[in-house]
Amino acid sequence: LQRDGEELLNIDSVVGNLQAEIEAIHMRMAVQQEKRRVVETRILQNRARISPMRFLPTEILQQIFKSCLPNDRYVIPHILSAPLLLCQICRRWRDIAQATPELW
Repeated sequence: LQRDGEELLNIDSVVGNLQAEIEAIHMRMAVQQEKRRVVETRILQNRARISPMRFLPTEILQQIFKSCLPNDRYVIPHILSAPLLLCQICRRWRDIAQATPELW
């Protein structure tokens, strides 16, 4: 009977050790996931910096913006359509859209 009690204590000890290892692994995993998130954010930022759209001349973007306008003669401005939507993309697009009288 004493032997069974000792074996049970040993098993409890093993389970406790395994649980501690699992918790340590979860902590390391959380740290690695945060590092991965930081790296993925930097990747997205760098991709945005080298995007071909950033190098299009203003005149080309103005033509593209004009082609985004609805064909209707009388349009009720909406935040989710050109030209208002174009102004929400980035500072450069907002500046270009605001400087293009044909959009307004």
